[in-house]
Parts: sequence; structure tokens; C-alpha cells
Amino acid sequence: MWKKEFNKTYVELQNEIRSKYNNVIIKKDFTLDKVKVDDDNVFISGDNLREVMLKRFNIVVDAFLMKSDNRKVAYVISESQGKEILSSVKNYYSNKVELNSIRKVNIENKVTYEAVKARIGELHENSEIVNALIEYNSKAQRPLINIKIVGNIIKEEIIYPTTIMKSSDKLMSGVNKTECEGRNGVKKVTSETIVVNNNIVAEKILKTEITTPAQNKEIHVGTYKPAILQLAYMNRPSRGSVSSSFGMRWGKMHKGIDIAASFGATINAALDGTVTYAAWQDGYGNVIKIDHGDGIETIYAHCSAITVKKGEVINRGEKIGEVGNTGNSTGPHLHFEVRENGEPKNPETYIK
Repeated sequence: MWKKEFNKTYVELQNEIRSKYNNVIIKKDFTLDKVKVDDDNVFISGDNLREVMLKRFNIVVDAFLMKSDNRKVAYVISESQGKEILSSVKNYYSNKVELNSIRKVNIENKVTYEAVKARIGELHENSEIVNALIEYNSKAQRPLINIKIVGNIIKEEIIYPTTIMKSSDKLMSGVNKTECEGRNGVKKVTSETIVVNNNIVAEKILKTEITTPAQNKEIHVGTYKPAILQLAYMNRPSRGSVSSSFGMRWGKMHKGIDIAASFGATINAALDGTVTYAAWQDGYGNVIKIDHGDGIETIYAHCSAITVKKGEVINRGEKIGEVGNTGNSTGPHLHFEVRENGEPKNPETYIK
């Protein structure tokens, strides 16, 4: 029974090969011997037997050796089969590429076909050859087939705002104030992109379109410089009368003035400026120091509360703290100093 099955499959295979290939040469280099077998499961039949015959038997046909730049790619039965394989490889890379549009798809290699005799076991289905080619390309430093794809890619990119500095005679020299923080914009960039086997090798910008304009950051730079400190216009830092003047007091120099005020009364900035210190200091208690540019500084001591932070830009008359009794103090009051290049000046000369 098994011999009959074998001969039937062998004849069918011969007929199939002769109908499919040209100049088929089948060399019968096998014999069938009668043996005793205890287990029928060792026998194969049908498609399994056919596959073994294709691989083991010496069957030679006319074929073509497909080459890429003179390197072996695969055995094919015709140039048409080779072109079908290349078309599938092109489609694979075209479908994987991340481009918004594709204009050209080319094979960069010189593909040739050489007439040869090939064993039937060396011929494979298109899908097998395509998969083997793609796998080889992904691992080899020099791929067998290079697919060049030219198309366009569109990306959105951030436009960062420009910082514009504007002079302001309403701010003291040395004082900067941010009027507008600025806002990022968005632009659409269209580039011509060249991809070879999923790797971008070149890009050229074709068009740039601004979809959302950026808003520039605007900083005002103070230019106001009093010729001499006596001409500077200062705001009174707190309501109340002067309880202790500038000058010698109890045998020591009193470097500012004390303004009698109730606990928690508002303390205002005397001039526009930048807060350089806002914390505890021995003797002064809670103290605020403001730089007004050109070496001019004002100091506000014994505060019960500080409502500004170091680095904050302050306008004249703006609240910066509250009157208190911190540090070396005998009762609620504001100790106020004016200094020019570190030298104390009499504040009463400048406040109204």
C-alpha cells in the first residue's frame, strides 16, 4: 500500500513540475527496498511526502539567478517573478514610511537576471523571498535592495518669542519691569524628504507657514535718573508723624527717621524699584530693602509683616509691608532710611 502511495505522489509531482517549468531534468537516484516496520506512524503521505521529494530528489529546471549589483539575491523561474518580488519589496517600504505624501519610489540597485540550471529545492515562493530580503536588509550594513522614496513630510514646530527691551522714563534707572510675558507660536514646516529603506537620508525645507504667531516678551527698562538725590520725588512710606529725626541720638548716629504709626499700618514704597532684601536682620527685625538704581536705596525696618519678595519689581506707593515692633524697638513704628551709594541721607529732605 505504501509503495503504491509513493509512486502515485511521485508521478503527480513529475507532472506538476513539467507543467510549471521548462526543460525539467529528473534523475531517478533512489531505490525502494522492502523492510519490516512495527509502527505505521513512521510513514508519511500526501503533502508531507511531496515536500520531502521536492527537497531530496535531484530535479533540475531552467531558471534565472536574480542579482543586485552583481550580488546573488535568489533563484527565480522568470524575470517576471523577479519583478513581482521587487514590487512587493517596494510596497513594503512605501507602506512603512512616515511621510504625508509620496512622489517617487525607485530601486537604487542594478538588478540583472542570469540564465542557470537550478535544483527545484532552491526555488521558493515570492512571499518567502520577499520576507528573506527584508530581514537581510534590516540586519546587514550593505542591504541587497535599496528602495529610495521621495516625498513630503509636514511638521509643526514651536516659534519662541523674541524679547523686546523698551526704554521707559517712568521707571528709575536700573529698574526693569516685564509688561508682557510673551507666548509661543506655531509654524507648519513642509520638507522634501528622501528615505532609503525606512532611514531618512536627506531633508530640504520647501515651505514654512505660520499658523499661530508668537507674542513677543516686552520688558521696560527704566531710564529716569535724578540729577541729585534732593530732586527725587519720594512718596511718604507711612502715615504718621516723625517721632525721631535723622542725626545723633543718645550718643549714636540715627541713620534714618522713625515714623510713629499704629501696629499693622500700611508701609508703601517711596520710589519705583526692585526688592533686594525681605527678611529678618539683627537690630532691624523684619526689614525690606529696595534698590532704585544709581546707587539709591531705601530701607524699611521693624515690620510686623512683609508682603513682597526679593527680586519683585515695586511701584512707588505700592504696599510692601505693615508697621510693627520687631527687632530693637520700644514700640510700633517705621524706621525709614535713604542711602546714596551706601551713605545715609536725611529722608525728611525728600519725602513730602
